[in-house]
Amino acid sequence: MANYKGSKCIVCGRDFEELDDIVVCPDCGTPYHRDCYKQVGECINTELHESGISWNQKKTDEEIQAEKSDEIDNLVCPRCGYQNAPEQNFCSQCGLPLNFGSDNQHFNDGDSQNTYSDFGPMGQGFGGQGGPFQGGQPFNPFTGGFVSVEDDTDIDGVKAKDIADYVGSNKFYFLAQFMRFSKLKIKRSFNFSAFLFPEYYYFYRKMLGHGFFFMTFRIVISVFMQSMLLHFGMSSDMTTVQLAEKVSESPIWSGIMIGIALVSMALYIISGMFSNFWYFQKAKHDINTIDKVAQSSIQRRDTIAKKGGTSFGITIVAIAAYYLIIRIIAILIS
Repeated sequence: MANYKGSKCIVCGRDFEELDDIVVCPDCGTPYHRDCYKQVGECINTELHESGISWNQKKTDEEIQAEKSDEIDNLVCPRCGYQNAPEQNFCSQCGLPLNFGSDNQHFNDGDSQNTYSDFGPMGQGFGGQGGPFQGGQPFNPFTGGFVSVEDDTDIDGVKAKDIADYVGSNKFYFLAQFMRFSKLKIKRSFNFSAFLFPEYYYFYRKMLGHGFFFMTFRIVISVFMQSMLLHFGMSSDMTTVQLAEKVSESPIWSGIMIGIALVSMALYIISGMFSNFWYFQKAKHDINTIDKVAQSSIQRRDTIAKKGGTSFGITIVAIAAYYLIIRIIAILIS
């Protein structure tokens, strides 16, 4: 016979004891004291009958209360499973933003008395008005849920609010990445834009040094390709297959081409893997530098926003300069 000790009779509410005379419903398996079952004359656990499931051993009140207490006292990270304190805004283990479903977004528009509430996707307020995150992305990048972040949350010595001001668009994506770097002491997180179009991505994010490096690399590759076309007397409208067949006739050129392809792939993969960390380092450096020279809090915040953010203008100029340089080199070579 099954052991029902610790479970309760749903008629009288008393715990079943080891020597109790117990009967069970033949349909759902709910246990009763025999006298209790005779008293009601039928199984009263209609919830199980309607749902078509069977009764399972019930947990004791202590177990139920303990589980409820754990749920109240801890925030379990949905990504790594770490149990965080209820006041945590980010997972202490992996840095994932917590408090999904919160109505409040704790990055304001500069007014310390103003809270941030009712944000919808892409910075639009649920009431139809654009909030302080206009054009931003105030949602969790892993689950799509809204998150709550405090202004003073420390991210490797820099306040979250300062990073939000510096980043500009896509704040919550970068805040989540930067928290991971800070908490887990890692440097990798893949960025597809930096992998596919590194030179333009870095100019867009005002990372000029990285942008110049990758643009220079592309120019070198372009010069090599034009020189190879001239060497073999080929035209630029040849197909890739025709080009490969022609180059394969020369072991030296074939080796150079394979080597360049491998170096290119390696550089682009490295860019995709480490661009977010490089951006994190730049943000910290710029914010700390501004702290040393800013004369007021208003000037400081404006300078942080201007130093960071994005720039379509720089990106367009970089693209135009690239094609102009390529054109000039083509004329000189020919």
